[in-house]
Amino acid sequence: MGDNIRILILEDVPLDLELMEAELKRDGINFVSHCVEEEEEYRREITEFQPDIILADHSLPHFDGISAMYIAQDISPDTPFIFVSGQMGEEFAVEMLKKGATDYVLKYNLSKLGHSVKRALKEAGEYRNKKEAEERLARNENKYRALFELSPDYVVILDPDGRVLDINHQVEEVMGFSRDDLLGKDVNELVGTFLNNSIDEDSIFNFLTSNQIEPVEVKIELENGFEYIEVHHAPIIIEGKIFAIQIIGRNITKRKKAETALIESQKHLHNLNTYLEAIINASPFAIVDLYPDGRVKSLWNPAAESIFGWKKMEVLGKPLPFLNENKEIKYENIMSNVLSGEFKSDIELECARNDGELIYTMMATAPLLNVDNNIHGVMATFADISDMIMAEKQIKASLEEKEVLLREIHHRVKNNLQIISSLMSLQSEYTQEPETLKMFHESKNRIRSMALIHEKLYQSEDLAHIDFGEYLMSLVDMLLIFHKEKRDYVDVCLNCDTVFLEIDTAISMGLIVNELVSNCFKHAFPPEKEGVIEINLSTAPEGYFLEVADNGVGLPDNFDLENTNSLGLLIVQTLTMQLKGSLEIETDEGVIFKLFFSED
Repeated sequence: MGDNIRILILEDVPLDLELMEAELKRDGINFVSHCVEEEEEYRREITEFQPDIILADHSLPHFDGISAMYIAQDISPDTPFIFVSGQMGEEFAVEMLKKGATDYVLKYNLSKLGHSVKRALKEAGEYRNKKEAEERLARNENKYRALFELSPDYVVILDPDGRVLDINHQVEEVMGFSRDDLLGKDVNELVGTFLNNSIDEDSIFNFLTSNQIEPVEVKIELENGFEYIEVHHAPIIIEGKIFAIQIIGRNITKRKKAETALIESQKHLHNLNTYLEAIINASPFAIVDLYPDGRVKSLWNPAAESIFGWKKMEVLGKPLPFLNENKEIKYENIMSNVLSGEFKSDIELECARNDGELIYTMMATAPLLNVDNNIHGVMATFADISDMIMAEKQIKASLEEKEVLLREIHHRVKNNLQIISSLMSLQSEYTQEPETLKMFHESKNRIRSMALIHEKLYQSEDLAHIDFGEYLMSLVDMLLIFHKEKRDYVDVCLNCDTVFLEIDTAISMGLIVNELVSNCFKHAFPPEKEGVIEINLSTAPEGYFLEVADNGVGLPDNFDLENTNSLGLLIVQTLTMQLKGSLEIETDEGVIFKLFFSED
């Protein structure tokens, strides 16, 4: 024999061991042997040595062959087991063979041992091959059965006479019958039930007996609609004869619906393209699609031909023809931004028509994306806004004229107020009465506060609103000049938020501040008394907050704002009501006038 075989020998007599090994060698058996006498060694060698065959004596001092056979059957049931004994009777040997021993050889007839070992190894090999083949067959059967049962298709196996040999689980599910109910049924009965009598018996016969390779599509009418089944058939041939016929039915309803939906989608897409083409061709805007390098790709609608003067075939594949050299850099910047993913609109672009006329356009651009969401071009639209630009220029010129006129009006109002102030100065020279002079001076300050408003307005860019904080600074400077005798003793602190007021509100507020600050100078600080006047102007959630405070002598104990004879405070109250504001007075240390007003 070729390769060494592994032999485990259960023997306690050394001479008998030598005789067995010698006999095996004489028969040309190449082997490696291990000899044991006790159970523990025996068990270990079976596991570790993994013998190809076991030779065992019937009886040993501490072990026996029968127990050894049972242990071998438990640990390694496929390993051949041969009794080699000098004390085994015929009946006992037969009994051991029935219980699983492979063979037996008497020690006084060891010449049979080699033949017995060879035969046992051959039968063991054949048994292993058969077992492996059966296992492969079982695995294939299980695999086929799993595929058969788990297939989403309807699978039926027929005998050559058209009777059902087998069906899978899908057929059971759809028909509501078990496999046992349908086995042996005629195919016509099965198909009639399964396909709702959609195919007659002749058609079934022709289909099963034909060599047709292509499947048949069957439409089944159900209570809730239609289903489509695609039916295949294939003969199972063994030794040149048809052993069985396999029928596979596949539910293609979803596929048919998808195909129908695809057709509808294609129709819809066609209609959409037709609709978009009509919109593009009827659009008053020039619509152009461009390659990333700026060349015209495929779209140049009739409006583009009309606005720019070039026909479609004249511009395809070429750069936009209407850009002059001065606008190319701006256009390149626009293209660069769009190709980076930006959408651009309201871009004014000066263009040159085919006839050389300069026109103004409003350009909008958007990136074009392919199916991979990558930018592969640019869509651009152009609207001819030449008429609008000309109208804007005319309106701008007209506004500039009106602005000049308004500035001139404010300038003249300011000059007229100064003339009135000058006339009052001249008139005051004809009286020496202190009260009269005082009235002249106060009136002049009021006029100057209004004139200052008009002066700021004609100097401002915004002719409708005035920077009231800046105005207050000028007003305070004017009042300090008028009350120059107290300028060295009284400090004026001005804290203003950025507040812009309309002219009417500004005039009223200017007069109020004029009166309150003038009162502080006149009444709050006796001659050479030091003090502070604080003016705060801030924004509030629903309007503005003005605060004029001083740390002077305060108001008289019997002061009543509602019954005052002061013209200045009457003016303050009247103007506060006109502004729909509220006025509060605090007299803790000095006097604080708090005015809240809104500008509706």
